[in-house]
Amino acid sequence: MVPISLDLVIGLLTAIPFGTIKDKLQRSETVIKLLKKLNLDPDTPPPDFNGVYVYTLVEYGAGKPQQILELFRQAEIKAAFQKAFDSDNPAILMKAGEDYLNESALGKEIRDLGIDPRREFMAFAAVFMEVAKRTRSIGDVMVGNAIASLQKRLSMVLERIDRLPTLEGIRTEIARLEAEDYPALPAGRSSNIQKSQAFILAQQVRGWFETLSYRFETYEIWENSYFEWIINVPIRRNRYDRILVRGIAGEAGIRDISALRESVEKQRTDEGWLVTARRISRAARDEVDKSENRNLACYTFDELLDQDADFTAYLDWLETEIKTRQIDTKYVPLACTKDEIDPDTQCKIGVSHYDDRDGWIEGYIDLWLDDPAKEHISVLGEFGTGKTWFAMHYAWLALQRYRDAQNRGLERPRLPLVIPLRDYAKAV
Repeated sequence: MVPISLDLVIGLLTAIPFGTIKDKLQRSETVIKLLKKLNLDPDTPPPDFNGVYVYTLVEYGAGKPQQILELFRQAEIKAAFQKAFDSDNPAILMKAGEDYLNESALGKEIRDLGIDPRREFMAFAAVFMEVAKRTRSIGDVMVGNAIASLQKRLSMVLERIDRLPTLEGIRTEIARLEAEDYPALPAGRSSNIQKSQAFILAQQVRGWFETLSYRFETYEIWENSYFEWIINVPIRRNRYDRILVRGIAGEAGIRDISALRESVEKQRTDEGWLVTARRISRAARDEVDKSENRNLACYTFDELLDQDADFTAYLDWLETEIKTRQIDTKYVPLACTKDEIDPDTQCKIGVSHYDDRDGWIEGYIDLWLDDPAKEHISVLGEFGTGKTWFAMHYAWLALQRYRDAQNRGLERPRLPLVIPLRDYAKAV
């Protein structure tokens, strides 16, 4: 197959007057027409790198200004994507993208337009990763109707990213996309699990450090099962500690503590933090407690968050509020209905009733939360039908799951955040 020229693709995209794509439907129609014009199947991208890259550029680039499109014409950027594709290692993209955007004149030109080039790069990377997932082999493609089409899926991904206000949020979204399982993946891909886990953890940790405004030094190591950075953590005005952070896939053990100590000594940092997604062996925890390792620490990602984000007071308030109202003992299960709407005519075609057979309304909410295609949900009802009590009851269930996982050292589920609208109205 003859590779499709990027000049041709960018020429077609720039022929669309900027600002003329007004809504989601128009954008989807434009993308499909362009893909077909390039002889690409909208729902089945070609399996080679060039096909995936061109497909991504069309999906992402429709309606974008020319300077953004030029970014993905650059040989350095395309080479980084090809290396990531060939090695199935998306971590390569993030480092290469940031280096290029910080050093290139094109990155400055995009910033002068009032556009954050890092955000654009990461949005493109998210679409690229999603397309690449579907092209490894026919067996990799999602079967059934869990996701109606790749077009619908990519539209949803772009919408989510557009709604995220920060780079940290986009990093978390990329990690979430990478973590999603595809049931038809061949067994041979299991060798990449550690690589994928390390990438997911890296995006989560980096997003958290960026939220805290920690500065990253240029030192960076990426391997299949671990990564290393050096961050600067402020301690007082114009002073900071240099921390070597080593993130690993899987359970942290004594060998990982030894590797951390070696890197700390070699890089001469003030401290070393070992971070893993979920598990730390008892022996590893005992090792960092020794006096000779007083400059070392090991955390699960949740424990790392706990160092700077303590929700104990809020959770105590929520528990007190629920028990004061006796919601924990007097709540009565509620059924609910949901109208079925025809997606083409937008007319009501039926009604679903959720009752004890489905776990009541909380059973429906559980399923909704577990659906990667979800957007938002509203619980509607007349005055006094139990909407507030249900919200507090569901928060109580989530609170118990959260604290149970916290006490047992398991990965934390969602933290229930209750915001009474009357209090919000008073605040604004």
